[in-house]
Amino acid sequence: MKQEKNVPCTLSDGTILRSDVYRPDDGERYPVLMLRLPYDKETPRYYDEYLEVPRMVQAGYVVILQDVRGRFASEGEFYPFIYEGRDGYEAVEWAAKLPYSNGKVGLFGMSYHGYTQLAAAVENPPSLKAIAPVMTGADLMGNFLGKEGMPQATANLETWVLGSMLEDELKRKGNFDEEKFNYYLENMAEWLSYAPSNEWRPIKDLDPDSYYFDFIKGKLSPELTESTNLTKKLKNIDIPALFIGGWFDALLTSTLETYQTYKGPRMLWVGPWTHEEMTGRCGDKFFNNGAENIGVDNIKDPTEIHIMWFDHWLKDKPMPMKKPVYLYLMGKACWEAFDEWPMKQGVKPREVFLQSNGLSQTRHGDGKLSLQPLPTETRSSLKLDPNNPVPTRGGGVLIAGHESGTFDVSDIQDRDDVLVYTSTELDKDLSLLGSIKANIWVSAPTNLFDISLRLSDVDESGRAYNIVDTFHRESVENVNQPFYLEIEIGSTSYTLKKGHRLRLDIAASNAPLYDINLNNGTTTKTHKEGKAAVEYIYQGGEKASKLILPLVNE
Repeated sequence: MKQEKNVPCTLSDGTILRSDVYRPDDGERYPVLMLRLPYDKETPRYYDEYLEVPRMVQAGYVVILQDVRGRFASEGEFYPFIYEGRDGYEAVEWAAKLPYSNGKVGLFGMSYHGYTQLAAAVENPPSLKAIAPVMTGADLMGNFLGKEGMPQATANLETWVLGSMLEDELKRKGNFDEEKFNYYLENMAEWLSYAPSNEWRPIKDLDPDSYYFDFIKGKLSPELTESTNLTKKLKNIDIPALFIGGWFDALLTSTLETYQTYKGPRMLWVGPWTHEEMTGRCGDKFFNNGAENIGVDNIKDPTEIHIMWFDHWLKDKPMPMKKPVYLYLMGKACWEAFDEWPMKQGVKPREVFLQSNGLSQTRHGDGKLSLQPLPTETRSSLKLDPNNPVPTRGGGVLIAGHESGTFDVSDIQDRDDVLVYTSTELDKDLSLLGSIKANIWVSAPTNLFDISLRLSDVDESGRAYNIVDTFHRESVENVNQPFYLEIEIGSTSYTLKKGHRLRLDIAASNAPLYDINLNNGTTTKTHKEGKAAVEYIYQGGEKASKLILPLVNE
């Protein structure tokens, strides 16, 4: 393998992007696989952890890792997302014309560098023959900005800017104070609780002109945010795309939505993976056959999936993966191939109702999940104290001090500001496959209502391991009047074993991941002073709150 460092790619505006090139050292021409990233192409993770570059070269590819505009060795000024389409087009066409390239280019990468692929594909460069977006989405800027009136994952944005982006930006500006920066970086988990987020002290102190404040204050123009939202544009391209997601990845919903929107040839894999690792370890659980011998054909690992994908589209080899969808079935420790996602065959919805006489606080309360609703209406009080919010635990998170995956959350379900509803012991295995929904009747004491919903698997010892969760905010017109919400909790493929119990817990906060409702019409995104208040969840009668579960037909 021949290596070349910082090979220049000159864009039409004169900006030079620099790339590390790895290729067979035999004088022949090969297809190119390119990764365009903002996280430093020299980082070992991008060479031999996420995918193994030497194996891709050995399989007959030129592999190029390129710093995007304004990052590390590349020239220009970085601003998230806005340059990646046009720069991606030019980078693809540059790669296609290299003397060791045969003119065919594929793009790969995860997260931000999954987005760089989609942005380039939308521009439709003629040499781009296939892409492989992993754990990403078509509107990552929208994810950071949050939708108007909806909760904002402020801790995700804070962690990303301080933890992944800021050091290089400060060094480029010539005002990097290493001691001050390391103080904030090393204590970042504690700083995530600082309010208000739009005056977040670490960034305000280190880089007061950071785009962080554009994002947190929503200062970006509608034209700019619209230009970086690729969702509608994906319907017009036919470049083959391999989508890969993780059941405990923070961007799973975005990955699935992008896959469903995409109209070109496509394939979907979802494994027992988090954003941080694809080893099969997700928090406190390890899922066998999650890292090696994956899929129904026992493919070696994710690198091998990529090689097979690109071999087909860039080298005209037969496609060994015959189905379009491959899902890891948690609880069964196996993979299964499907013809579609979401499932229309083999899965049926099952309604499960929340039952309580109003004492469903904590897992020791009277909250139950039942196939029948209570005949009479009841309500349970749900406290939200902004000074003592319910803590973030597991799931798909990307924040400092918190791991993604599945953990025992039963201690959180002991809190008196958490409502808990538990089924009886299962008399047989219960397999969920698809999107879990909730139809919930609620009332709010102020004009903002927040609700956190989490499904968990309770084992024989009483430990409750999270399966899937969501957080929802609603603007309220009629304070203290009941209203109805339809909420998608999220997608999963999970089997609860016989003897286990299914549990739903409900809270009014999930901190520090989301900004906290201060019960005065504001949140910790813009303010810091709040007061405790009580909202209500209704059960039974005309206001029978329920879950809708995607049950596999056995």
